[in-house]
Amino acid sequence: MAYRDIVVYLDAGADSPARVRTAINIAAKHHARLIGVDVSTKEALKGESRDLALAIEDEFKAAAQKAGLDFQYHAARPEAHSAEQLFSHCADLLVSTQPHPDHRHLSNSAIPKEILVTAGVPMLVLPTGWTGEGAIGEQVVIAWNFSRESTRAVHDAMPILKAARKVFLFVFASNYSDNNADVQEIKGHLEQHGVRVALKGWRDTGDNDFTSALFAGLDRENADLIICGAYGHSPLFEDMFGGATRDLLNNISMPVLMSH
Repeated sequence: MAYRDIVVYLDAGADSPARVRTAINIAAKHHARLIGVDVSTKEALKGESRDLALAIEDEFKAAAQKAGLDFQYHAARPEAHSAEQLFSHCADLLVSTQPHPDHRHLSNSAIPKEILVTAGVPMLVLPTGWTGEGAIGEQVVIAWNFSRESTRAVHDAMPILKAARKVFLFVFASNYSDNNADVQEIKGHLEQHGVRVALKGWRDTGDNDFTSALFAGLDRENADLIICGAYGHSPLFEDMFGGATRDLLNNISMPVLMSH
């Protein structure tokens, strides 16, 4: 498996240039085509953001050409809401940013949450304020819980995992042991793909929740990417995500690659 088509969502917000730089770096590393999708709202074409919104296409094309990438550009209709309308289906990876509270009115509200659970494509969600300067995928933590979603995330992230310098398998369980058969099975499966895996389990004693334990481990490992499953149901439900997924999307401080 390899990433051949990568979609990056474009808008007039302050985080868009760094998002594009990150997507360009990933596309270049994986020899992928980069597809820029302008998801500006009608509001973005008014007031102070108008000039930035009108320049999105030219700036994206100039950046992709400078990087020597094969690329495409699409402008989604402001009322677009489905994965198909937002050009998400024909891609191997989507790149977005956690919504910025001051700029969320400039970008389609379906991104990232609704598209994450409807597109069937893994999504890299960058934190607000991400500069695009840091490495992504050198030291990776897999948040693993033996579910369908985390299994999907691992396989969707395999191109990144195989290229990573270090991969930490984080398991949060009351009976955790490095020698547990189920832990050894997923470790062995990753190693069959050439992934170098270190076990970083956390025995759940009730003193910490999953997210707190995960970030405590990240502080020690200097990780630059979290890979995890996204848990949720139809976007028609008000609470779309399980607690851990919601916490990561709302409070991320580093890039997170999620699959549903």
